[in-house]
Amino acid sequence: MNRTLLLLALLGSASAMADNNAVINNSGKDYRGNFSINQAAGNQQQQANNRAVTLGGQATTVNIQRLDGQVDPSLNAKAAIQGASFTNGNGMLGVNQAAGANNQTVNAVRISVNPGPQSIDDSVLLQQNTTQLTDSGLTPTTGSRLVVTSDQAFTGSRGVIQVNQSAGVGNRMANTLGITIK
Repeated sequence: MNRTLLLLALLGSASAMADNNAVINNSGKDYRGNFSINQAAGNQQQQANNRAVTLGGQATTVNIQRLDGQVDPSLNAKAAIQGASFTNGNGMLGVNQAAGANNQTVNAVRISVNPGPQSIDDSVLLQQNTTQLTDSGLTPTTGSRLVVTSDQAFTGSRGVIQVNQSAGVGNRMANTLGITIK
């Protein structure tokens, strides 16, 4: 085998693994119904798009876990939704997009048709709040962080639209919607 080709193949795969760019371009047009996308670039990303519909019962949401890991604070990260992505859609859309490391994003919708009163445990309510990690103080960064959303994206769409975009390190985001019909 040619050593030059082998070297080029190895260098190409190493640069692809080090890519911290998450880009959605002209995707998801005219979606209908329940449409969920999780896109991540980088290391140790946690993402969830949860939908729960119940008749007469309780729906629960996701529990996100703490992420630990050393991350180079100088990394460059970009999350972008470009072009006419997600235009003219109708329904429930959940988009989680993260670039960088140790980011957590959640989109949760809970719809229940319940004939009687419903109680919600404190642990469920706590899942709908995000707080800074205990060690998330001021960390010096030298890398570039960029989040972009095209001015054409999402135009003409109707329904529930939840979007989390993160570029960087240690971000935690949640979009939650709860509807109870009695």
